[in-house]
This record gives sequence, structure tokens and C-alpha cells, in this order.
Amino acid sequence: MNIQTERLENHTARFTIELDNERLEQAKQTAARKLAQRVNVPGFRKGKAPYRILVNYVGEGAVLEEALDILGNEVYKQALDQSGIAPYGPGEIEDFQTEPQPTFKFIVPLQSEVDLKDYRSVRLDYTEPVVEDEDVNRSLKMLREQHALVEESHKPVALGNRVTLDIHAVVPPTSSADADADVADEKPETNDQAETETDEHDHAHDHMPAGEPFLHEHDAAYILSEDYDEPAPGFRDALVGANVGENREFELTLPDDEDDYGEIAGQKVKFHVTVKKIETITLPSLNDDFAARVTAEEEKPLTLLELRMRVRENLQKYAGEQAKSQYAEEALDKIVEQAVVSFSEAELYDFTEDYLGRLDNDLRRRGLTLEDYMRITSKSREDLHNDYREVVTSNLKRLLVLRQLIQAEAVTVGEQAVDEQIERILEQYGPQREGLSSIFKDARMRDSVRSELLEQGVFDRIVAIAKGEAPEAAPVESVVDETAAETTQGKEE
Repeated sequence: MNIQTERLENHTARFTIELDNERLEQAKQTAARKLAQRVNVPGFRKGKAPYRILVNYVGEGAVLEEALDILGNEVYKQALDQSGIAPYGPGEIEDFQTEPQPTFKFIVPLQSEVDLKDYRSVRLDYTEPVVEDEDVNRSLKMLREQHALVEESHKPVALGNRVTLDIHAVVPPTSSADADADVADEKPETNDQAETETDEHDHAHDHMPAGEPFLHEHDAAYILSEDYDEPAPGFRDALVGANVGENREFELTLPDDEDDYGEIAGQKVKFHVTVKKIETITLPSLNDDFAARVTAEEEKPLTLLELRMRVRENLQKYAGEQAKSQYAEEALDKIVEQAVVSFSEAELYDFTEDYLGRLDNDLRRRGLTLEDYMRITSKSREDLHNDYREVVTSNLKRLLVLRQLIQAEAVTVGEQAVDEQIERILEQYGPQREGLSSIFKDARMRDSVRSELLEQGVFDRIVAIAKGEAPEAAPVESVVDETAAETTQGKEE
């Protein structure tokens, strides 16, 4: 047997395997015996028909096909062993020829490869965040709102109210033809179809505007204050003056911020909003009595000054964590940018399927499904693979670089670190910790905790590298567990 290995540009390899005619004949004999056990040849007991009789009965093609299944598996394994290639997934037969001698050709997707280059030379300036008095005042106002007197109102919506809303929002189609097609898709279903879905699901789509889904919420509570986020700039003002039971339709333009809005940044969004409840909020006075009330369960209630100091400390801690996280992401971007990352279409396909699965879960939390999205947008699953190819490719590169960094920097997590993290988690649940402690005895839960610590560890190391403070990495002989590394995928959304 002669095996030739050729690496192709799309991160696959081709095996060209030439066999002796004798080996093919032996495989055909084996195939005939297997076929003889499955077919009834007139005049012979099952499994007893001579080779030539059987071939005449089932056809030369059927015997050859069975022989190729047998022989293909054998020679493919031998080719893998001889080549030393690590495949990402199963290979496929590209071609088989019998002349001038039996020859198989296999296409094999290869395991991804990452060259980090001189990643330790990456440097970024870091600025420690500063918490201003305005930030403290805003947090105290939000704390007052949590302890406010809330009363239902029958007056029109005003800024400062808390409102309960049903929201259906989409990015409208770019052409009238697309809009007509989407509206056609939203026609009432037949009685048979309607009976297969819940009343709530039907209601969700009876008045859904045509276009790509942006937001879908029922009974969502919003405080119409600048201290709270809004779905899009202008959303609060668009509701002012509305009454309970009123439907409002309006268009708003999203900011040009791709980090927050991705591909739809800067586009218009059409909102259909139903006001279900309006409430007024009366804030308590900000004084020592208020501070004592919100800290009453502590060993020593706080004064207003002490409360302000704690709020500032917590804000500083949170701002530091956020700044560090953003800094790590920017440093990782630079490491990914200079790295050379190669992977096969097979791996990209699988990663895209995982991405679509998470998209489906996200849509379900909004009352939709991926099938709904495909129906509304008139897109096939292949279309979705094409639409998300760029973002999924970017996410996959980041994930593969992170895995390689874990190995290169010898980031590991021991059992003691896992135990300590579980203890910190349980401490947050107070009296309920005893009932929850058994959950963390499960190996999968411990692996999940270990993966989170591993992720935290590699990002801490990235920060140290970018600041020029990282110690020399100690070499490791063992490869980091791939299952644990894969949990960093959640960060790459």
C-alpha cells in the first residue's frame, strides 16, 4: 500500500492511497460473504451462495460498494497512523478508481492550529477609573427608588414613572419588496396550525411588525429615568403622554456602537409598545434615618456618611473590575490580530451550529424561536450560516487563541482552588447553603467552576502581559483539558 499526504489551502489534507489488486479482491470476497447473510438467493440457503452466483444476483456494483465500506475504513485508519495527522473530524471519500490500480482519495479536516507569534510583546496603557460624586449620587438615588413608595397612577405617562409594557421591536426591511414579503409571512395561520401553538405565542405575533426581531418582551417594567437604561435613545420621551391600554408605534435610531448593537448599529428600529400599567414613585428623604433603614439587618446600621463611603467603595471596585475586563479584551484583540490561526470549514460549521443554538435560546427568552426568526426573515439555515460567518469566524479565532494562551502560559486550576471558589459561592446563600452544597459534589458542576477559574486566570495573565508585569511562563507538558477550555466560548459572543 502506497500512501501520499497532501496538505490543502483550506486546512484540510488529501490522502491518496494506492492498493494492490489482490487486496481489493479480498475485500470483495469479504463483502460477498456479508451480503450473502442478508439476501436470499433462489436455490441456496442464506449465506451459502457461491461468489459468482451472488455477484450475478445482487450486481457487481453492490459487492463493490460493500467492499469499499470495509476497505475504506481500514486504509483510512492506516493512512492516519502513517501520516501522523491529527484530524478535526471524520474524513470523506473524495474519489475511488479501480484503474490502473485501486486508489482511494480522502479529504480530511485538520485540527486547528495557532501560532501566537510574539504575544508577550503586546503592551497597552492602563488608566485606573475614577468614581465621581455624581456617580455616588446616582447610585444613592437608585437605592432610594428601591425603597420608594410606589402607587398606581391613572394619569398619562410622565418622566420618572415606572411603566409596565409589552414591547415588540424590529429592524425594518431595507426594501418595500422585503417588507411585503415579511407582511405576507405574518398572515393568520390556518386553524390546524393555530391549534398546535399556545395562545400566548399567537398573541406575540399577531401585531409583530415586519422585519428582523430586535426586542420582544411582555410585562416588562421600565423606570423612565436617565439613571436607567432604555432600549434605544428617545424611548422614554416617545412614551410620555400615553395612557394605560394605549398602543404606540414609533421609530428610533440605534447608536453607531457595534460593541453594543453589532451589525444593526446605526439602523432604525420600529417599536410597537402597549402600556399596561403606570406607577408613580415617591422617593424617601436622603438622611441618616434612610441609611439606618437600608442597613438595619447589619450588626451596626450605617449613617448617611458611612453609606456614601460604602457606595463609593463598591462603585470603585466595580469600575475597576469593568476597566480591567475591558483592558483584557483590548489586549486579547491585539494578540488575536497578530496570531496566525488556521481551522477547517468543518470546525467553523460546528462552531456556527453552536452559535445558532445559543441564538435560539436567547430568542426563546424573548418569546420567539430560531424557526420564527427564519420564517419572519425568509431565511434558510444556510443563509444564517452565511450571515453570521464573519462574527462566528472572529469568535472562533478568539476561542482558539485563548486555548493556546492557556497552554503557553501554563494556566492551571487545582482542586484546592475549586474548593475555595465553591465555598465563596455557598457563602452567598446563607442558610440555604446546606441544601445547595450537594450540587457542587457533582463532577460536572466542579468542572464548570474549574472552567470559570481557568477563564479568569488566563484573562488575569493577559492583563499582566499587556502591563508588562507578567512573570515568565513555566513550561507544561500536559495539554489543558479541552472541555474546560471550551467554556470560554461564552465570553465570545
